[in-house]
Amino acid sequence: MTHDDMLPAYTKRHWGKSDRQDKKRIHLLEHHLADVGACFQALMCVPTIRKRLAATARLSDLDEATAARLSVFAALHDIGKSNVGFQTQIWSPDELQGQRKPKFAGHTLDLVPVLNGDDAETCKWFFETPGWWDDFLTWDDCGGETACAMLVATLSHHGRPLELEGGRSKNPAIWRDFQALSPKDFVQRIGRLLRVWFPAAFHPGAPPLPSAPEFQHMFLGLCNWADWIGSNERWFPYLDTPQDDYFQAQAVPCAKAAIDALKLDLRDQRSSFTEIPEFGDLFGISGSPNAIQQTTRSAPLGEQLIIIESETGSGKTEAALWRFASMYRAGLVDGLYFALPTRAAAVQIHKRVECFIRRLLPEAHRPPVVLAVPGYDPKPDEESPDMGNYHSWWDDDRGERPWAAENPKRFLAAQIAVGAVDQAMMGALQVKNAHMRTACLARNLLIIDEVHASDTYMTVVLESLLDAHIRAGGYALLM
Repeated sequence: MTHDDMLPAYTKRHWGKSDRQDKKRIHLLEHHLADVGACFQALMCVPTIRKRLAATARLSDLDEATAARLSVFAALHDIGKSNVGFQTQIWSPDELQGQRKPKFAGHTLDLVPVLNGDDAETCKWFFETPGWWDDFLTWDDCGGETACAMLVATLSHHGRPLELEGGRSKNPAIWRDFQALSPKDFVQRIGRLLRVWFPAAFHPGAPPLPSAPEFQHMFLGLCNWADWIGSNERWFPYLDTPQDDYFQAQAVPCAKAAIDALKLDLRDQRSSFTEIPEFGDLFGISGSPNAIQQTTRSAPLGEQLIIIESETGSGKTEAALWRFASMYRAGLVDGLYFALPTRAAAVQIHKRVECFIRRLLPEAHRPPVVLAVPGYDPKPDEESPDMGNYHSWWDDDRGERPWAAENPKRFLAAQIAVGAVDQAMMGALQVKNAHMRTACLARNLLIIDEVHASDTYMTVVLESLLDAHIRAGGYALLM
């Protein structure tokens, strides 16, 4: 066995993910790009999500070629990791074989000098040599301007827009070969693989990419979402050897399994939903619905914004949930986010919504109701399991509760969630991961309670949130 045979895989091939506990255990970068591209493609197969994205471009739906092209951009989200400054950060001194380690580099900001042309040498081969960029420039009717904007959007997948000015200084050395690693060869390989993974994206005659800023913002949110899903080893096991058919053999079925586990594919759930129970059975009360509840239920389902104004105790919560049941049955929304002014109110309403969902949907296809309040345990009376070395506890096979509930950034990814209104409001502020919050929220009915109690600041933010939600084809109900 030669010395080279004893070297870890990451000294010979580009890695995309590494185990923090055991750095020698890696997931190849080309596999991670395939994983995230496949996750975005899977999100585009969810009708409500795809239509919400289309709505931001004033379209009724997205064609196959456009969806495939967006998947291409999503797959390129981590292309900046191909630089050797990033790759060698996990190398030990022995693995450097006496060479000086390249200066540490990130994978987004350190790509900026290449994108804006400051590093002319790297820029030339990065965009011209592979050949695939020439195709990208034909994907819009703006001379490639929209394609460039989409690339910048996907590179902003860490939650903040990438600034092309005033960033990193150029560092050509990180883009040159180092031992067995060649950034140029890797980028060329990805250019070839993209044509294999998403052939529909390269078909001539497809409509140009939408150029609306709202469309780019929604794409960024969905790309962020796809990256969070595609980075989870629960669904995407690490593989450190190249596999030519990895995309079709591994990435695509794993992405489908993840989408199923997260309750994003609702075909089985909807097929099991035959009819809405009677009002009394649905809410566990006797008597008929009152005038407020009947009026809310009978309002045209196509109305994107409904306002219920009535005194406390008049049954507005039941009216809102009853309307949601009708909208869900009609396929207009996939779920709901019930936003309340305080954390304490959210905890109280959470129990009522749990009972409602329990009566509405059969157990086999019933989603968990996430309590979107940081620091609160929805079941405090139950003994918490020993976490051991695990980062998250998965107490069943449904998948959605731990994934969506384990991090506030992902609360709005839940199908059914109850929480404080600030979780939704952060989608309308210039804060990290705002794009993902609004993209996740778009498919669901947004219910905001006690909206009249909002101060001037909250009113302005909520107006912005509702405007973006409605423009994306979403539905909202204010009480």
